[in-house]
Amino acid sequence: MKKAFTLAEVLITLGIIGIVAAMTLPTLVAKHRLKVLHTQFLKAYSDLNNAAKRFEVNNGITVYEYSSNGSSSTDTLKKFMEVFIGTKYGGRVGTDYDEGTTGSLSFENAIGYTPKNLAGTPQKTHPCDQSIITEEIGGRFFSIDDSVSRYNPAPEYGPKICVDTNGRKGPNIYGYDWFVFVFTKEGAVKPFIGATLTDIGKNDLTNPENACSYKYNQATYTCAYFALTDTSPANPDETYWTDFLK
Repeated sequence: MKKAFTLAEVLITLGIIGIVAAMTLPTLVAKHRLKVLHTQFLKAYSDLNNAAKRFEVNNGITVYEYSSNGSSSTDTLKKFMEVFIGTKYGGRVGTDYDEGTTGSLSFENAIGYTPKNLAGTPQKTHPCDQSIITEEIGGRFFSIDDSVSRYNPAPEYGPKICVDTNGRKGPNIYGYDWFVFVFTKEGAVKPFIGATLTDIGKNDLTNPENACSYKYNQATYTCAYFALTDTSPANPDETYWTDFLK
């Protein structure tokens, strides 16, 4: 007689495989999603620095210097985006997304959604809300905060620039695909950690980990620092992309 599995045995095996797949598949999908977001973040960071270098070569001054010469936030952003291919310009983003100020568009009107903080709350105020919104050909969004010329004395770096690393595709959350960077005097771009830009006016930005938290009720300003170093702000022994993000 030939040995073979019975129909019951086959069905039981398939059932076990299905249960295991149902238990592990969501975790695998979530890990893949975060891996994609991590890759997009690193590409955005690299593109920003390359663009800042090309800006300096093309104009003979850094973005910091251009911003400190009295240029408006929108002018600085437009000049910076000249080094990107296929840029589209949207409306100006207001400080409050539902304030209805004449000549000022909300994030939702400008780009189709309102970014959220880590806790999932739509944000009324944003780190980079003084310029228009720009969208480059890859679908990423950019906006800039106050020009360096606003400050007296001038800060060590600035202005802040915010980037949606994957465009309209979700999750559209600060710390996942929205990040805050800042231009340096030397012509580079680095993660914003809230050390010297005095207009923030929030004591909890003294320590970067305080503004990259699921308990922080505003846009998470400083997550780019932890995302770049892949270190959890909640536990330095854990990673940002694998352990910290939920």
